[in-house]
Amino acid sequence: MRPTSIACALLLLSTASGVAQRPNVDDVVARLRDYIVSYESRLATVVAEETYVQTLSGPAPRQVRRLRSDYVLTRAADRDVWVGFRDTFEMDGVAVRDRDSRLQQLLSSGALDQAARIAAESSRYNLANDVVTRNVNVPTFALEVLHPRNRQRLTFRRADTKTPADPDTLEVEFRERERPTIVRRPDGRDNPMRGTVVVATANGEVTRTRVSWDALEGSVEVTYGRVAGIDVAVPLAMRETFTRGDTTISAEASYANHRQFRTSGRLITP
Repeated sequence: MRPTSIACALLLLSTASGVAQRPNVDDVVARLRDYIVSYESRLATVVAEETYVQTLSGPAPRQVRRLRSDYVLTRAADRDVWVGFRDTFEMDGVAVRDRDSRLQQLLSSGALDQAARIAAESSRYNLANDVVTRNVNVPTFALEVLHPRNRQRLTFRRADTKTPADPDTLEVEFRERERPTIVRRPDGRDNPMRGTVVVATANGEVTRTRVSWDALEGSVEVTYGRVAGIDVAVPLAMRETFTRGDTTISAEASYANHRQFRTSGRLITP
């Protein structure tokens, strides 16, 4: 009987130890917040070339639009915050602006008002903007939502993921609880947000985000990865789908040619 008792005790100890090693959601979220703050300071200013293909499906004939833009994450010196936005330079193979001069001027100025104006201008090129008006379809939007400055807005819990694709990551679900909400409906009413983020449990690095809204059928999902010359994970791809009535807007974006802007005014290509 004694050896059997010892074996049972060892089995129970092993099982309890395995449960104790499951990552704690609060600890992972704390690492995520630290990572996002570090992300801003380490990323400095990075520019990537975005190729963005949007498709409109519904009762009318199918439409496709191809946009090429510079996607910029820059520090707005006049507000001391980081802003991610696209600056579209080509639509369906036709140039819509002079590319290089405005990018250099924008990166040198660091003015949030100018960044907001360019972001609003570029959102006009979205296909079916009259069906779903949107300017949240940018790859770093979820990171801004998850920033510690918004910690009181959100609640977190472990996502219902049975088998994680990577055992060193944890998928965390978040929901927006505060009002007014970050994103509003066209008539100004609140539009609460929810989503998931896949986080490396060891250091809080983000590998995937997904955001959706209560009053809008659709979502924006972004995957992140490493590229040469940049010491944090950067957006590599974005997928979005929005449906209103019998019309669906779907899109896929890819990011390449990441380069870093130095304070000397030069773009550094890795």
